[in-house]
Amino acid sequence: MKNKKPIIALVALVAVGLVGATIAYFTSEVTLDNVFTTATYKTKTTETFSSPSDWLPGTTTPKTIETENEGTIPVVVRATLSEAWTDENGDAVAIANYRDYTTINTQNIGTGSDQWTLHTDGKYYFNRQLAAKGSTTDKTTSFISGVTLNANVASSQTCTETGEIGHGTYTKTCTTGITGIGKGTYTLTITVETVQADKCAQAWTGAPTSICPTN
Repeated sequence: MKNKKPIIALVALVAVGLVGATIAYFTSEVTLDNVFTTATYKTKTTETFSSPSDWLPGTTTPKTIETENEGTIPVVVRATLSEAWTDENGDAVAIANYRDYTTINTQNIGTGSDQWTLHTDGKYYFNRQLAAKGSTTDKTTSFISGVTLNANVASSQTCTETGEIGHGTYTKTCTTGITGIGKGTYTLTITVETVQADKCAQAWTGAPTSICPTN
């Protein structure tokens, strides 16, 4: 009986050692924040134009339009023109040749980097990319300088009379207009489009490859 007690005590110490080994360990934790900021796509088109209320034959109304890249992504630019005449009642007037009445005065049309190209699709393309804002090449020139009501436009005059000459009050009122149109209104609409430069070919099918390369 005397020899059993030391054995029991030894077993108990071993058990305590095993328990201590299972709960002793090292640990660490690291959190990594990966922040991705997208590039900025932003363009601004500015028009300088004052609508005339007494447009006369031979008169040119100045007009310019420029596009500027205000973002960080290079862009390309194109523009489309459309014209319409309406009569004094607001009804559309069918015109076979607008150049019989108006002349759109274009400028900066050519092959240089700050020039515009009139492509076969009827659109004006600026010949180079607009670089990110702050660059010396972040803005277009204007491809239009004004619109002229042609000097040889035939005028018409419509008069109404009330009363009789020599009998009381006689009034004759005459309105001058354009032959075939009357007191008409001319509207020139310019649509400006921009697109991310490296996706130009995919977005603008048929665009000139010099501006929108396919590879």
